[in-house]
Amino acid sequence: MRTKPRVWLALVALMLVAAACTPSSSSTTTSGSAPVATTAASDTTTSTEPALVTGVGVEGDTIRLAAFYPTSGALADLGTDMLDGQRAYWAYVNDDLGGVGGRFQVVLDEVDTKYDPDVAKSELTARESAVFGVSGSLGSPVTETLLSADVPVMVGSAVAVWGTDPDAVFDLTVPTFRDQVAALVNWWEGSSDGGVGFVAPAGVYGDDCLAGMPTPPETVVRFPPGTTDFGNAVGELSGVGAVVTCVAPADLVRLVATFDLAGERPAILATSAAFDAAAWAVQESVPERLWVAGAPPEFEADTPGMTLFREVTEGLEATPWTFAGYTQAATFHLLLEQAFDDGDLTRSGVLAARSHLGDVDFGFGRAPSRFEGTLPVVEVVIGVPDPETRFGLRETATP
Repeated sequence: MRTKPRVWLALVALMLVAAACTPSSSSTTTSGSAPVATTAASDTTTSTEPALVTGVGVEGDTIRLAAFYPTSGALADLGTDMLDGQRAYWAYVNDDLGGVGGRFQVVLDEVDTKYDPDVAKSELTARESAVFGVSGSLGSPVTETLLSADVPVMVGSAVAVWGTDPDAVFDLTVPTFRDQVAALVNWWEGSSDGGVGFVAPAGVYGDDCLAGMPTPPETVVRFPPGTTDFGNAVGELSGVGAVVTCVAPADLVRLVATFDLAGERPAILATSAAFDAAAWAVQESVPERLWVAGAPPEFEADTPGMTLFREVTEGLEATPWTFAGYTQAATFHLLLEQAFDDGDLTRSGVLAARSHLGDVDFGFGRAPSRFEGTLPVVEVVIGVPDPETRFGLRETATP
Protein backbone atom coordinates (compact mmCIF):
# COMPACT_ATOMS: atom_id res chain seq x y z
CA MET A 1 0.00 0.00 0.00
CA ARG A 2 1.27 3.48 -0.76
CA THR A 3 1.49 5.97 2.05
CA LYS A 4 0.32 9.21 0.42
CA PRO A 5 -1.83 11.31 2.78
CA ARG A 6 -5.55 11.72 2.21
CA VAL A 7 -4.93 15.39 1.36
CA TRP A 8 -4.09 14.18 -2.18
CA LEU A 9 -7.79 13.48 -2.61
CA ALA A 10 -8.65 17.14 -2.21
CA LEU A 11 -5.63 18.45 -4.12
CA VAL A 12 -5.38 16.32 -7.23
CA ALA A 13 -7.37 13.12 -7.02
CA LEU A 14 -10.00 14.61 -9.28
CA MET A 15 -11.91 16.56 -6.69
CA LEU A 16 -14.09 19.56 -7.30
CA VAL A 17 -12.71 23.06 -7.24
CA ALA A 18 -15.43 24.04 -4.81
CA ALA A 19 -15.19 21.13 -2.35
CA ALA A 20 -13.68 17.72 -1.76
CA CYS A 21 -15.81 14.65 -1.16
CA THR A 22 -16.76 13.58 2.34
CA PRO A 23 -17.20 9.95 3.39
CA SER A 24 -20.45 8.81 4.97
CA SER A 25 -21.14 6.09 7.50
CA SER A 26 -24.50 4.99 6.09
CA SER A 27 -24.92 1.26 5.58
CA THR A 28 -26.41 -0.05 2.35
CA THR A 29 -27.76 -3.23 0.89
CA THR A 30 -28.85 -4.21 -2.59
CA SER A 31 -31.56 -6.48 -3.86
CA GLY A 32 -31.45 -7.43 -7.51
CA SER A 33 -31.82 -4.37 -9.74
CA ALA A 34 -34.00 -2.39 -7.33
CA PRO A 35 -32.35 0.39 -5.34
CA VAL A 36 -32.49 -0.17 -1.60
CA ALA A 37 -31.73 2.37 1.14
CA THR A 38 -30.98 1.87 4.79
CA THR A 39 -30.28 4.46 7.47
CA ALA A 40 -27.51 3.85 9.97
CA ALA A 41 -27.59 5.31 13.45
CA SER A 42 -25.00 7.99 14.14
CA ASP A 43 -22.53 7.96 17.01
CA THR A 44 -25.00 10.03 19.03
CA THR A 45 -28.51 9.20 20.11
CA THR A 46 -30.01 12.41 18.74
CA SER A 47 -29.45 12.21 15.00
CA THR A 48 -29.10 9.81 12.09
CA GLU A 49 -27.08 9.83 8.90
CA PRO A 50 -29.01 10.43 5.66
CA ALA A 51 -30.03 7.31 3.77
CA LEU A 52 -27.78 6.12 0.94
CA VAL A 53 -29.56 4.51 -1.99
CA THR A 54 -27.70 1.78 -3.88
CA GLY A 55 -28.55 -0.49 -6.78
CA VAL A 56 -27.12 -2.80 -9.44
CA GLY A 57 -23.39 -3.34 -9.10
CA VAL A 58 -23.20 -2.42 -5.42
CA GLU A 59 -23.03 -5.42 -3.08
CA GLY A 60 -22.17 -4.85 0.56
CA ASP A 61 -19.17 -2.51 0.53
CA THR A 62 -18.12 -3.33 -3.05
CA ILE A 63 -18.78 -1.57 -6.36
CA ARG A 64 -18.31 -3.72 -9.45
CA LEU A 65 -17.20 -1.94 -12.64
CA ALA A 66 -16.00 -3.18 -16.03
CA ALA A 67 -13.24 -2.05 -18.38
CA PHE A 68 -13.73 -2.92 -22.07
CA TYR A 69 -10.39 -2.79 -23.89
CA PRO A 70 -8.81 -4.81 -26.72
CA THR A 71 -6.00 -6.72 -25.02
CA SER A 72 -5.55 -9.06 -27.99
CA GLY A 73 -5.53 -8.37 -31.71
CA ALA A 74 -4.23 -5.40 -33.70
CA LEU A 75 -4.86 -2.80 -30.96
CA ALA A 76 -3.68 -4.95 -28.05
CA ASP A 77 -0.81 -2.60 -27.15
CA LEU A 78 -3.17 0.36 -26.79
CA GLY A 79 -5.82 -1.60 -24.91
CA THR A 80 -3.31 -3.19 -22.54
CA ASP A 81 -1.82 0.20 -21.66
CA MET A 82 -5.28 1.66 -21.01
CA LEU A 83 -6.15 -1.29 -18.81
CA ASP A 84 -2.91 -0.74 -16.88
CA GLY A 85 -4.04 2.84 -16.26
CA GLN A 86 -7.41 1.66 -14.97
CA ARG A 87 -5.85 -0.96 -12.70
CA ALA A 88 -3.41 1.54 -11.24
CA TYR A 89 -6.05 4.19 -10.62
CA TRP A 90 -8.58 1.92 -8.94
CA ALA A 91 -5.82 0.36 -6.81
CA TYR A 92 -5.01 3.90 -5.69
CA VAL A 93 -8.68 4.52 -4.82
CA ASN A 94 -8.97 1.26 -2.89
CA ASP A 95 -5.61 1.23 -1.12
CA ASP A 96 -4.83 4.90 -0.54
CA LEU A 97 -8.25 6.52 -0.32
CA GLY A 98 -10.08 3.66 1.39
CA GLY A 99 -12.44 3.22 -1.57
CA VAL A 100 -15.25 5.38 -2.92
CA GLY A 101 -16.46 7.62 -0.12
CA GLY A 102 -13.70 6.13 2.00
CA ARG A 103 -15.74 2.94 2.15
CA PHE A 104 -16.68 1.13 -1.08
CA GLN A 105 -13.94 -0.98 -2.65
CA VAL A 106 -13.96 -1.12 -6.45
CA VAL A 107 -13.74 -4.49 -8.23
CA LEU A 108 -12.91 -4.26 -11.94
CA ASP A 109 -14.03 -6.80 -14.55
CA GLU A 110 -11.37 -6.81 -17.29
CA VAL A 111 -12.99 -7.55 -20.66
CA ASP A 112 -11.02 -8.17 -23.85
CA THR A 113 -13.16 -6.75 -26.66
CA LYS A 114 -10.66 -7.74 -29.38
CA TYR A 115 -11.88 -4.41 -30.85
CA ASP A 116 -14.95 -6.31 -32.03
CA PRO A 117 -18.33 -4.69 -31.26
CA ASP A 118 -20.07 -8.08 -31.32
CA VAL A 119 -17.71 -9.41 -28.66
CA ALA A 120 -18.22 -6.25 -26.60
CA LYS A 121 -22.00 -6.57 -26.83
CA SER A 122 -21.94 -10.23 -25.82
CA GLU A 123 -19.65 -9.56 -22.87
CA LEU A 124 -21.77 -6.67 -21.61
CA THR A 125 -24.99 -8.67 -21.96
CA ALA A 126 -23.43 -11.42 -19.84
CA ARG A 127 -22.75 -9.02 -16.96
CA GLU A 128 -25.37 -6.28 -17.46
CA SER A 129 -27.26 -7.26 -14.33
CA ALA A 130 -24.11 -7.37 -12.20
CA VAL A 131 -21.88 -4.39 -13.05
CA PHE A 132 -22.56 -0.82 -12.01
CA GLY A 133 -21.11 0.62 -15.20
CA VAL A 134 -18.28 0.63 -17.73
CA SER A 135 -15.43 2.81 -16.47
CA GLY A 136 -13.28 2.47 -19.57
CA SER A 137 -13.49 1.59 -23.26
CA LEU A 138 -11.69 2.18 -26.55
CA GLY A 139 -12.99 2.89 -30.05
CA SER A 140 -16.11 4.22 -31.73
CA PRO A 141 -17.50 0.83 -32.87
CA VAL A 142 -17.24 -0.57 -29.34
CA THR A 143 -18.65 2.59 -27.78
CA GLU A 144 -21.67 2.49 -30.08
CA THR A 145 -22.57 -1.08 -29.19
CA LEU A 146 -21.99 -0.59 -25.45
CA LEU A 147 -24.35 2.38 -25.44
CA SER A 148 -27.16 0.15 -26.68
CA ALA A 149 -27.45 -1.18 -23.11
CA ASP A 150 -28.94 0.70 -20.16
CA VAL A 151 -25.60 1.08 -18.37
CA PRO A 152 -23.38 4.13 -17.74
CA VAL A 153 -20.52 3.85 -20.24
CA MET A 154 -17.24 5.77 -20.37
CA VAL A 155 -17.05 6.44 -24.09
CA GLY A 156 -14.02 5.12 -25.92
CA SER A 157 -13.74 7.99 -28.37
CA ALA A 158 -14.36 11.70 -27.90
CA VAL A 159 -17.17 11.93 -30.45
CA ALA A 160 -19.66 14.65 -29.51
CA VAL A 161 -22.56 12.73 -31.05
CA TRP A 162 -22.43 10.30 -28.12
CA GLY A 163 -23.76 13.20 -26.06
CA THR A 164 -27.24 12.44 -27.37
CA ASP A 165 -27.18 9.22 -25.31
CA PRO A 166 -27.94 9.83 -21.62
CA ASP A 167 -25.78 6.85 -20.61
CA ALA A 168 -22.63 8.21 -22.26
CA VAL A 169 -19.94 9.44 -19.85
CA PHE A 170 -17.11 11.54 -21.30
CA ASP A 171 -13.57 11.76 -19.96
CA LEU A 172 -13.25 15.24 -18.44
CA THR A 173 -9.63 15.55 -19.60
CA VAL A 174 -10.31 15.05 -23.33
CA PRO A 175 -12.00 17.67 -25.56
CA THR A 176 -14.42 16.25 -28.13
CA PHE A 177 -13.02 15.89 -31.63
CA ARG A 178 -15.46 18.57 -32.76
CA ASP A 179 -13.97 20.98 -30.19
CA GLN A 180 -10.41 19.94 -31.03
CA VAL A 181 -10.86 20.74 -34.72
CA ALA A 182 -12.60 24.06 -34.04
CA ALA A 183 -9.75 25.13 -31.75
CA LEU A 184 -7.06 23.96 -34.19
CA VAL A 185 -8.49 25.86 -37.15
CA ASN A 186 -9.22 29.02 -35.16
CA TRP A 187 -5.68 28.90 -33.74
CA TRP A 188 -4.17 28.37 -37.20
CA GLU A 189 -6.33 30.93 -39.01
CA GLY A 190 -4.28 33.58 -40.75
CA SER A 191 -1.11 31.47 -40.82
CA SER A 192 -1.93 29.47 -43.95
CA ASP A 193 -1.68 30.88 -47.47
CA GLY A 194 -3.37 28.06 -49.33
CA GLY A 195 -6.57 27.42 -47.43
CA VAL A 196 -7.42 24.48 -45.18
CA GLY A 197 -8.21 20.97 -46.40
CA PHE A 198 -9.75 18.09 -44.49
CA VAL A 199 -9.12 14.34 -44.54
CA ALA A 200 -10.77 11.64 -42.42
CA PRO A 201 -12.18 8.13 -42.73
CA ALA A 202 -15.88 7.57 -43.27
CA GLY A 203 -17.70 7.18 -39.96
CA VAL A 204 -18.55 9.02 -36.76
CA TYR A 205 -14.95 10.05 -35.97
CA GLY A 206 -14.59 11.92 -39.25
CA ASP A 207 -18.15 13.25 -39.07
CA ASP A 208 -17.48 14.78 -35.65
CA CYS A 209 -14.27 16.40 -36.84
CA LEU A 210 -15.97 17.84 -39.93
CA ALA A 211 -18.71 19.29 -37.74
CA GLY A 212 -16.00 21.22 -35.90
CA MET A 213 -14.76 23.10 -38.95
CA PRO A 214 -15.61 26.80 -38.38
CA THR A 215 -16.06 27.30 -42.15
CA PRO A 216 -16.40 24.70 -44.92
CA PRO A 217 -12.92 23.40 -45.84
CA GLU A 218 -11.52 24.05 -49.29
CA THR A 219 -11.22 20.32 -49.99
CA VAL A 220 -12.83 17.40 -48.13
CA VAL A 221 -11.45 13.88 -48.55
CA ARG A 222 -13.16 10.91 -46.89
CA PHE A 223 -11.75 7.41 -47.33
CA PRO A 224 -12.93 3.89 -46.43
CA PRO A 225 -11.60 2.53 -43.12
CA GLY A 226 -8.67 0.24 -43.80
CA THR A 227 -7.24 2.39 -46.59
CA THR A 228 -3.43 2.29 -46.76
CA ASP A 229 -2.73 4.08 -50.05
CA PHE A 230 -3.23 7.84 -49.71
CA GLY A 231 -1.95 8.88 -53.14
CA ASN A 232 -5.39 9.95 -54.36
CA ALA A 233 -6.13 11.82 -51.13
CA VAL A 234 -2.87 13.75 -51.34
CA GLY A 235 -3.56 14.55 -54.97
CA GLU A 236 -6.95 16.04 -54.10
CA LEU A 237 -5.39 18.09 -51.28
CA SER A 238 -2.59 19.47 -53.45
CA GLY A 239 -1.90 23.14 -52.87
CA VAL A 240 -3.65 23.63 -49.53
CA GLY A 241 -1.70 25.37 -46.81
CA ALA A 242 -2.93 23.18 -43.95
CA VAL A 243 -4.76 19.88 -43.64
CA VAL A 244 -6.98 18.87 -40.74
CA THR A 245 -6.30 15.16 -40.26
CA CYS A 246 -8.76 13.06 -38.25
CA VAL A 247 -7.16 9.68 -38.80
CA ALA A 248 -5.54 6.81 -36.93
CA PRO A 249 -1.87 7.12 -35.88
CA ALA A 250 -0.58 4.72 -38.55
CA ASP A 251 -2.61 6.55 -41.20
CA LEU A 252 -1.11 9.88 -40.12
CA VAL A 253 2.40 8.50 -40.72
CA ARG A 254 1.37 7.24 -44.16
CA LEU A 255 -0.30 10.53 -45.07
CA VAL A 256 2.73 12.62 -44.15
CA ALA A 257 5.05 10.26 -46.05
CA THR A 258 2.78 10.49 -49.12
CA PHE A 259 2.73 14.29 -48.93
CA ASP A 260 6.54 14.24 -48.81
CA LEU A 261 6.79 11.95 -51.83
CA ALA A 262 4.48 14.26 -53.75
CA GLY A 263 6.57 17.30 -52.85
CA GLU A 264 3.69 18.79 -50.84
CA ARG A 265 4.38 20.28 -47.42
CA PRO A 266 1.13 21.54 -45.87
CA ALA A 267 0.86 22.10 -42.17
CA ILE A 268 -0.69 19.02 -40.55
CA LEU A 269 -3.35 19.82 -37.93
CA ALA A 270 -4.16 16.58 -36.12
CA THR A 271 -6.53 15.43 -33.41
CA SER A 272 -5.29 13.75 -30.25
CA ALA A 273 -6.42 10.37 -31.59
CA ALA A 274 -4.22 10.80 -34.67
CA PHE A 275 -0.91 11.08 -32.86
CA ASP A 276 1.05 8.33 -31.15
CA ALA A 277 4.80 8.81 -30.76
CA ALA A 278 5.32 5.06 -31.10
CA ALA A 279 3.87 5.11 -34.62
CA TRP A 280 6.76 7.37 -35.71
CA ALA A 281 9.47 5.03 -34.46
CA VAL A 282 10.17 3.76 -38.00
CA GLN A 283 10.67 7.32 -39.26
CA GLU A 284 13.89 9.31 -38.91
CA SER A 285 11.96 12.17 -37.34
CA VAL A 286 8.49 13.56 -36.76
CA PRO A 287 7.70 16.47 -39.10
CA GLU A 288 8.15 19.93 -37.64
CA ARG A 289 4.98 21.05 -39.41
CA LEU A 290 2.72 18.84 -37.25
CA TRP A 291 0.45 20.29 -34.54
CA VAL A 292 -1.80 18.16 -32.32
CA ALA A 293 -4.97 19.29 -30.54
CA GLY A 294 -6.00 17.88 -27.19
CA ALA A 295 -2.43 17.10 -26.17
CA PRO A 296 -2.18 15.39 -22.77
CA PRO A 297 -0.14 17.00 -20.00
CA GLU A 298 3.57 16.30 -20.33
CA PHE A 299 4.56 13.21 -18.36
CA GLU A 300 7.46 15.10 -16.82
CA ALA A 301 5.37 18.11 -15.73
CA ASP A 302 5.98 19.28 -12.17
CA THR A 303 2.30 19.63 -11.30
CA PRO A 304 0.38 17.88 -8.49
CA GLY A 305 -1.72 15.90 -10.97
CA MET A 306 1.21 14.55 -12.98
CA THR A 307 3.23 13.92 -9.82
CA LEU A 308 0.37 11.76 -8.58
CA PHE A 309 0.07 10.01 -11.96
CA ARG A 310 3.76 9.09 -11.89
CA GLU A 311 3.45 7.78 -8.32
CA VAL A 312 0.28 5.79 -8.98
CA THR A 313 1.74 4.22 -12.14
CA GLU A 314 5.16 3.56 -10.63
CA GLY A 315 6.62 0.41 -12.14
CA LEU A 316 4.77 0.85 -15.44
CA GLU A 317 6.32 2.18 -18.63
CA ALA A 318 3.49 4.68 -18.83
CA THR A 319 2.34 5.83 -22.26
CA PRO A 320 -0.35 8.32 -23.36
CA TRP A 321 -2.69 5.32 -23.50
CA THR A 322 -1.90 4.47 -19.87
CA PHE A 323 -2.77 8.07 -19.06
CA ALA A 324 -6.03 7.77 -21.04
CA GLY A 325 -7.13 4.70 -19.08
CA TYR A 326 -6.17 6.45 -15.85
CA THR A 327 -8.18 9.60 -16.63
CA GLN A 328 -11.20 7.61 -17.78
CA ALA A 329 -11.18 5.86 -14.41
CA ALA A 330 -10.57 9.15 -12.62
CA THR A 331 -13.56 10.82 -14.23
CA PHE A 332 -15.79 7.86 -13.38
CA HIS A 333 -14.48 8.01 -9.82
CA LEU A 334 -15.44 11.68 -9.58
CA LEU A 335 -19.00 10.81 -10.53
CA LEU A 336 -19.12 7.96 -8.04
CA GLU A 337 -17.94 10.28 -5.27
CA GLN A 338 -20.53 12.90 -6.22
CA ALA A 339 -23.29 10.27 -6.35
CA PHE A 340 -22.17 9.05 -2.92
CA ASP A 341 -22.38 12.61 -1.57
CA ASP A 342 -25.80 12.98 -3.20
CA GLY A 343 -26.98 9.86 -1.35
CA ASP A 344 -27.77 8.05 -4.63
CA LEU A 345 -25.12 5.47 -5.47
CA THR A 346 -27.07 3.99 -8.39
CA ARG A 347 -26.67 4.07 -12.15
CA SER A 348 -29.12 6.93 -12.46
CA GLY A 349 -27.46 8.67 -9.53
CA VAL A 350 -24.01 8.58 -11.12
CA LEU A 351 -25.42 9.98 -14.37
CA ALA A 352 -27.27 12.72 -12.51
CA ALA A 353 -24.01 13.57 -10.73
CA ARG A 354 -22.70 15.18 -13.93
CA SER A 355 -24.97 18.16 -13.34
CA HIS A 356 -23.78 18.55 -9.73
CA LEU A 357 -20.02 18.47 -10.24
CA GLY A 358 -19.36 22.06 -11.21
CA ASP A 359 -15.79 22.92 -12.25
CA VAL A 360 -13.19 20.19 -11.84
CA ASP A 361 -9.45 20.77 -11.44
CA PHE A 362 -7.35 17.66 -12.06
CA GLY A 363 -4.14 19.32 -10.93
CA PHE A 364 -2.56 19.07 -14.39
CA GLY A 365 -1.97 22.80 -14.75
CA ARG A 366 -4.90 23.17 -17.13
CA ALA A 367 -8.08 25.22 -16.94
CA PRO A 368 -10.90 23.58 -14.95
CA SER A 369 -13.25 21.34 -16.94
CA ARG A 370 -16.93 20.62 -16.46
CA PHE A 371 -19.98 18.91 -17.91
CA GLU A 372 -22.58 20.89 -19.85
CA GLY A 373 -25.42 18.42 -20.00
CA THR A 374 -23.72 15.20 -21.04
CA LEU A 375 -20.87 16.84 -22.98
CA PRO A 376 -17.48 17.79 -21.54
CA VAL A 377 -16.09 21.32 -21.71
CA VAL A 378 -12.31 20.87 -21.72
CA GLU A 379 -9.50 23.28 -22.57
CA VAL A 380 -7.96 22.41 -25.96
CA VAL A 381 -4.17 22.44 -25.64
CA ILE A 382 -2.07 22.43 -28.81
CA GLY A 383 1.05 20.26 -28.77
CA VAL A 384 4.06 19.76 -31.02
CA PRO A 385 6.24 16.64 -31.34
CA ASP A 386 9.12 16.46 -28.89
CA PRO A 387 11.10 13.20 -28.70
CA GLU A 388 12.60 14.30 -25.37
CA THR A 389 9.22 13.89 -23.63
CA ARG A 390 7.77 10.53 -22.57
CA PHE A 391 4.46 11.16 -24.35
CA GLY A 392 6.17 12.62 -27.42
CA LEU A 393 4.46 16.03 -27.24
CA ARG A 394 5.01 19.35 -25.55
CA GLU A 395 2.66 22.30 -25.32
CA THR A 396 3.08 25.20 -27.74
CA ALA A 397 1.55 28.64 -28.10
CA THR A 398 2.60 29.48 -31.66
CA PRO A 399 1.80 28.02 -35.08
